[in-house]
Amino acid sequence: MRWTAILPALVLFALPASAQAGAEVVPNQLVVGFKSGTSSSDQSRILDRVGGTRRRTLRRIRAASINPRSGVTLERLRARLRDDPNVRYVEPDFILRASKEPDDPQYDVQYALAAPGTGSISAPPAWDTKSSCTKVGVLDTGAQTDHPDLVDNLYVNSADKPNNNKDDDKNGWVDDNIGIDLVAGKGDGEDDNGHGTHVSGIIAAKSNNDTGVSGTCWKGSIVPIKFMDSKGRGSTSDAADGIEYAIKRGIKIINCSFGSTSKSSALQDAVDDAQDKGVLIVVAAGNDGDNIDTEPEYPASFTNSNILTVAASTSSDTLASFSNYGPDSVDVAAPGDNIRSTYLGSTYKNLDGTSMAAPYVSGAAALLKAANSDATYTDLRTALRKKVDKPSALDGTVVYDGRLNVQKALDYIRSLD
Repeated sequence: MRWTAILPALVLFALPASAQAGAEVVPNQLVVGFKSGTSSSDQSRILDRVGGTRRRTLRRIRAASINPRSGVTLERLRARLRDDPNVRYVEPDFILRASKEPDDPQYDVQYALAAPGTGSISAPPAWDTKSSCTKVGVLDTGAQTDHPDLVDNLYVNSADKPNNNKDDDKNGWVDDNIGIDLVAGKGDGEDDNGHGTHVSGIIAAKSNNDTGVSGTCWKGSIVPIKFMDSKGRGSTSDAADGIEYAIKRGIKIINCSFGSTSKSSALQDAVDDAQDKGVLIVVAAGNDGDNIDTEPEYPASFTNSNILTVAASTSSDTLASFSNYGPDSVDVAAPGDNIRSTYLGSTYKNLDGTSMAAPYVSGAAALLKAANSDATYTDLRTALRKKVDKPSALDGTVVYDGRLNVQKALDYIRSLD
């Protein structure tokens, strides 16, 4: 088996004050707009009469920012302006902020998460309103559980005490406090390869902690389900068992950054079971540069409605040279070329592969699920594959010609509430 690797809304002065209550504004300051034909001298006379002092003239739009004179309250000034027939609107001087970006020192090299633009999945505007995520099962080589950029974002099964050699929660696994190791048959998701640690960091490296990199999720809940060994190889039966474990843990999103050209009935049955339980499975398309419409890769080529297959794009919004594609079989593209993320030894490393593209989509799915807990895998899949950016270089490579856009997908999922 081969693993592959703001503006705030403008408010008219007639809007009830309660509608503005939550807005952040410049203290003791208003913006007033004058009707067409109101001369500059007329504006000055109006402001003098109502007790306002001009702070700045916005000549082209016939407006001004103003402050009340000494002895005049802001509310009194507002009321007087509203009563003047030459005033078109009066509103608070709203505070605007740059899109939320983390302080992680290596964030600047993470083009996929940068401010919206070529190659970016538009995470910062999404982070303005949502940056925490639901659980994600990472079916892979495990994760470095004490990595400083992962340790706080790993799911801890508090029902099972660590290292006591007991199955405290009676789920069939001893000491599965942080994930499981299907290779060794024990409750320990520790990584001895690096691939799973890299994938986990793309999903949910802790963000804004002045350390390393940022994840798609600032606060996440990664469940490392180790089924591949130190050489990145794993069996179909262990993969199927890992999916079963995720289902039992109530996980609704599973990242599968691996594949094989061999079609397995057992793996198909596991995917079918996940579909019945409402689980979204995000899958790497593979790294052979093939059209998997005609040269299938599994589980990427399974036709289940809960499979979301991901190709790899580049910083220039082209299909990565190594990436599999398929206008019928591959759902969406996401950055997978030269991706910086967490790695073994509490380090960081750049890797290429559809293995790196899939976790961006898994992280986005977890963010969407956190924003709307009632969203089904169908809802998530629709948002992630249809509400996308469409760079021309991806035409004909994936189902809707699109590259992941987290903000567009988040807007869609919220519209379903």
